[in-house]
Amino acid sequence: MLTKPSWKNPTIGQIAAEAKVSTATADRVLNGRPGVREATRKKVEAALFRLGKPEAVGEISPEKRRIAFICEAGSGYLTLVEKEARALIAARLDISFTLDSVPNVQVDADRFSLTITRRARESEAIILVSRDHLKVNRAVREAVDNGVHVICLSTDLPNSRRSAYIGIDQISTGATAGWFMGRLLPQQSGNILLVYSSTYRTQEEREVGFRRVLREQFPWLNVVERVNINDESDGAYQSVKKFLASNPPMVGIYNMAGGNRGVARALKEYQLQENVIFIGHELSEESRLLLESGEMDIVLGHDIRAEIQHCLELVNRMRRGGSRSQRENTATCV
Repeated sequence: MLTKPSWKNPTIGQIAAEAKVSTATADRVLNGRPGVREATRKKVEAALFRLGKPEAVGEISPEKRRIAFICEAGSGYLTLVEKEARALIAARLDISFTLDSVPNVQVDADRFSLTITRRARESEAIILVSRDHLKVNRAVREAVDNGVHVICLSTDLPNSRRSAYIGIDQISTGATAGWFMGRLLPQQSGNILLVYSSTYRTQEEREVGFRRVLREQFPWLNVVERVNINDESDGAYQSVKKFLASNPPMVGIYNMAGGNRGVARALKEYQLQENVIFIGHELSEESRLLLESGEMDIVLGHDIRAEIQHCLELVNRMRRGGSRSQRENTATCV
């Protein structure tokens, strides 16, 4: 005769240790008392579910995992991220997603930080694309302190105590751009224009790699200026056009930001597209057309879908107690 196996419910101490909270906090959650943050409550519930049989959980049942995408970037990059994120959302019925995207020309640090805080109250993990800003870093730190995994995608926030960074090695990517620039130009003196959008760590790292390669391998090439744009085509067009109107011709342009179409438009207007090597980022439909027409020479791209998938896999590892404060790089694609 089969006998029903016995099951001993986990103790408060075991639950607290599994959730990495105090026994008092675990007790408040289990008895439905107030004064516990939503993220902490979820940690305790998840610990109880891992330790106990489903029937021992009582009214506390495993919910669909909640993951928030929060992105602020140029509209071109936002379109790429949204497309790939929505494709994954449609395929993952076990996860409840939210998606907040803000073009960086419209971003307000206070409102954007509040979005992070609000989503942290209802999510177990946040996948974040953001510039390096004091208020954003503070919101990320608070989320992580409350048990929410925050993974930076494509551009890092190393001072925020984020859980992990997923993306390509941006210094190596900038170095790759510098190597192509030097190889495609004749071995003679020439000026290079850098185009960037301020305060994104990814672009700062690209510049470091680019300058390093030029300094070490192509010292006859000189970076003459850094033009600040807003990652949009119109802004890039206006900024590059203004530079071209008042400066001698250069031999190359490296766009570390968005707005490739605007840069190409300015070069074409000044009839420089045949004389200037133009290197940029993000392999989109727009940049493919620029490559095909010869208005761009090199586009450095990366697999955004694979990076987002990697983020989701990392959330799973963290739920099982994997290490935190990771920086994981994916390969650069040219």
